[in-house]
Amino acid sequence: MTENTLSDIPTRIRAGLRNRLQRLRWWFALRVGGAPNCAVCGDEAAWIAETEGEPRCFRHIPSEGSDAIRDVEPADCFTDWEDDA
Repeated sequence: MTENTLSDIPTRIRAGLRNRLQRLRWWFALRVGGAPNCAVCGDEAAWIAETEGEPRCFRHIPSEGSDAIRDVEPADCFTDWEDDA
């Protein structure tokens, strides 16, 4: 093994652990909290409309366009979207 390969091992281990923890967060969020539903049609949401503060599916992007949305995160699975309205 070269010196460069040996120095990459801790970085690769950290990246692997980070990816595994992220997958575990998503698994737990989706199993326990469930995916948020689109506020317009009730389908599974892919984004959160920042301007309206509600989940949206692929078909219901806000009128402001892609600048006004963000991806769904694991914490969004536990948010009570009905209460926020």
